[in-house]
Amino acid sequence: MPNAMSASGVSLGLIGAALIDGLSAFLAVLLGAAGLHKLLGFARARAAAHAFGGVPSRFAPAAAAGALTAELGACLMLALPGHRAAGALIAAALWGGYLLLFVRAAALGLREVDCGCSFGAAHHRVGGYHVARNAALTAAAILVALAGGSAAPPASQWLGALALLALYGALEQTLALGRPRPAGGAA
Repeated sequence: MPNAMSASGVSLGLIGAALIDGLSAFLAVLLGAAGLHKLLGFARARAAAHAFGGVPSRFAPAAAAGALTAELGACLMLALPGHRAAGALIAAALWGGYLLLFVRAAALGLREVDCGCSFGAAHHRVGGYHVARNAALTAAAILVALAGGSAAPPASQWLGALALLALYGALEQTLALGRPRPAGGAA
């Protein structure tokens, strides 16, 4: 049934559309924050492109500028009516590329390299969290692209997206603290 109704009479299609709107808004806000983070900390983004991305130092500024431009462009496309699917595909390509870089870092044993992807000042070791996070973000962007839709998310979805971004940032900073030590100071 294309427009099945739940017991409360709410269309499951409407629920799905609201979830996709919210996910689209969150991805747009996250990409916007990531692009601005790179722009405001361009030296760190350039260093990450070289050390983490493996880009030769002379090309690192162009690589960092390309990444931030793609992030901001995908952010705008996800927010503009009629461009959501294209923006989501760009986001999926970005996060998929970052995912491959994390897999590469793990294979090379690069645990202490700065990926440039934490929003706060705290830096945490590259590990399984980064692989899982980028796989989830890639999958979410693909889901938004496949769902299509041409309307911009409503204002309430943008507020929810900002709240999710705050939680995302809190998780990043919590992970940067590292493992808790047992009582008594034993390591």
